[in-house]
Amino acid sequence: MLKKLVVLGVIGVCAVSAVKEMKVGSYIRSEFNCLREQAESKIPPEREIARLRNEIKLLDKDIMTVVTQLAKERVEVAQLREKSDDLRAKQSRDKELLQARATSIKNATEQVTFGDRTLSTAEAKVELEDGVRRFTTNQKSLEAIDGAVSSREKVKLTLEKQLDAMKNQKAELAAAVDALEAELTALKLQQMENKYQTDETRLAKIKEDIRALKTKFAIDREKLALMPSALESAPTKAASAKSVDDIMAPLVKPAATKPEPKMPTAE
Repeated sequence: MLKKLVVLGVIGVCAVSAVKEMKVGSYIRSEFNCLREQAESKIPPEREIARLRNEIKLLDKDIMTVVTQLAKERVEVAQLREKSDDLRAKQSRDKELLQARATSIKNATEQVTFGDRTLSTAEAKVELEDGVRRFTTNQKSLEAIDGAVSSREKVKLTLEKQLDAMKNQKAELAAAVDALEAELTALKLQQMENKYQTDETRLAKIKEDIRALKTKFAIDREKLALMPSALESAPTKAASAKSVDDIMAPLVKPAATKPEPKMPTAE
């Protein structure tokens, strides 16, 4: 029982350690991503445009790789075609020769003449059979070469299309970066003309300093306007010569007067 408890304790400790390591690793990755995003956000647009131009220049290396492959394919395809043409011409000559020898053997009785040689019919048949065998083997080689030429032509066509696509995309990317640079230049001009700038150029800082000085001057003027009322004592008023009743007279309602009796009128 005690052994089981020890084993379970060890497993628990390992599990907790694994969870902590996972949390620490996740935290480190999160912090790294945050720092990377902050660093990327502080990269000036000019630097980013320069980096993009350099990346476009590096495309030349990829283009040259395709050019090398395409040049190799063109040369090797041309060589295969030449080999195929030579073998096809040889096959045509050999076929005519074999057909002529076959005819000579058919027409002969005991001996056959092959050029400047005279052979018996049996010997002529053996030589004819060897010639047909070589022709058949060469014909298979010719078919294999033609198949290779067809396959290599497809590869060459693919490389040509790839080269054209890469050149066109490079031109499009370069034009896009040029447009970005023109947009950045226009934005800089707009920021220079605007009294509220959002960039970090020297001109923007000067304008911000001017605004800060104007604010300081306005605060100083306002302080000067407040100084007299803040520091000078209020003027002392002269003692009043009125009595208390005279001072309170406006608050006392005047007594109501009785109406005078009406005199009788003579009729």
